[in-house]
Amino acid sequence: MLLTRPDLPTENAAEIVGQLAHELRQPLSAMEAIVYYLQLTVVDDARTRAQIEKLRQLIDQSGSILSDAVHYLQAAPARPEPHDLHEALAESAGRLATLDQNLLAFDLADPFPLLNFDLIQMQHLLGAALRFCLRASRRAHPVEVTTRVQNTRAVLRFATTAPHLDLLSPEDLFTPFEDHPTAVAGLGLASARRIAEAHGGDCRLLTEPGHRLALRIELPI
Repeated sequence: MLLTRPDLPTENAAEIVGQLAHELRQPLSAMEAIVYYLQLTVVDDARTRAQIEKLRQLIDQSGSILSDAVHYLQAAPARPEPHDLHEALAESAGRLATLDQNLLAFDLADPFPLLNFDLIQMQHLLGAALRFCLRASRRAHPVEVTTRVQNTRAVLRFATTAPHLDLLSPEDLFTPFEDHPTAVAGLGLASARRIAEAHGGDCRLLTEPGHRLALRIELPI
C-alpha cells in the first residue's frame, strides 16, 4: 500500500499524489462546470435535480479525498505568517455548498488574536473539520463552530449531533484507512491532525452525551 511501502519515501509518495491531484483537477473542474450547467437548465424534474446534486457531492468528495492525501503526505514544512483565523474560517465555509453553509452556526470570540500559521495548510484543516462534522451528522443537524482563547492557546471547536455514528474509540478515526464508518473514512482527520501538530497544536475528537461529538483544535498564540 502506498502509505506503508518501505521502498517509497514520504517525499516520493507526496510527489506522486500531488501530481495525481494536479492531473485530476482539470477533469473534476470540467465536471463541476457541467453540473452547474445542468442545475441551471434542468428545472422541472425533481428526481433529475436530486441526481445532479448527488453528482455534485461526489465530485466535491473526490476533490476532498485528493486534497486530504496531499496534505497528509506533504513533505513541505509549514511556513507560518500572521493571519486572521476567523477570516480563514469564513473562506473555508464559503467554499461549501449553499445547503451546507446553512447548517453552520458560528460563535466566534471577539476580540481574537492573530495567529501564526501556513494559510494553505490551515484552510485545508478548517475545511476538513467542517466536512467531517457535516458527514458525521448526515447533514441533518447543525454544526456549531466556536472559538475562544484559553491561556496561551487558541481553541476551535466544531460540534454536532451524530445519532447514526457509533464511536467506541474516537482516536481510531485519526488512523488512516482503518475500518472507519463510511461517513468519516479516509484521511480527513489524519491530515487535520498533522497540520495542527505541525503548527505546535493539537486536534482531538471528543464524544458527549446525547450522541454529540466535538472536534477540538488547539493552536498556540
